[in-house]
Amino acid sequence: MNQTYLVPANSKKQSLIFGFLLPIDLAIICVAVGATFILLAILPVTELWGVVVTLLPAIVGAFLVFPIPNYHNSRILLLEVYRYFFKNRRRYIWRGWCYQYEQSDE
Repeated sequence: MNQTYLVPANSKKQSLIFGFLLPIDLAIICVAVGATFILLAILPVTELWGVVVTLLPAIVGAFLVFPIPNYHNSRILLLEVYRYFFKNRRRYIWRGWCYQYEQSDE
């Protein structure tokens, strides 16, 4: 018997919580929503500044765990941008795939 297996394309999503959350992402959104509920009980939400300050943790938490293409979520994208610009910036030289064959008809 050959015993080769075909792995489905979405097998990685099955290991995530709700199909798109890592455990750290779930913790981030739970802490953000919890902080929003605590601020909701403390601050007056009848004024505009109270509403903005109260909803700010939930909005920031939702922004961090929002899934985007080519990355897991925006938290991973921000982490990659930080690593590229501030931790280990590399110099990439691009010459193109046809560098040797340019203007060979002269």
